[in-house]
Amino acid sequence: MKIVILSQHLYATKRLIEAGVAKGHEMQIIDHTKCDLIIEKKARTHLSRKGN
Repeated sequence: MKIVILSQHLYATKRLIEAGVAKGHEMQIIDHTKCDLIIEKKARTHLSRKGN
């Protein structure tokens, strides 16, 4: 399963990533302070990275 965590790169987040990988999941961290999350009426989510 692909799992994305919206968080800053903290120790607790790192531990979540390690646990997910250990269970065979594809894990990714996205810094929520550098993103815009737009949820529309249709079941779609757009994630736009700011900056970088």
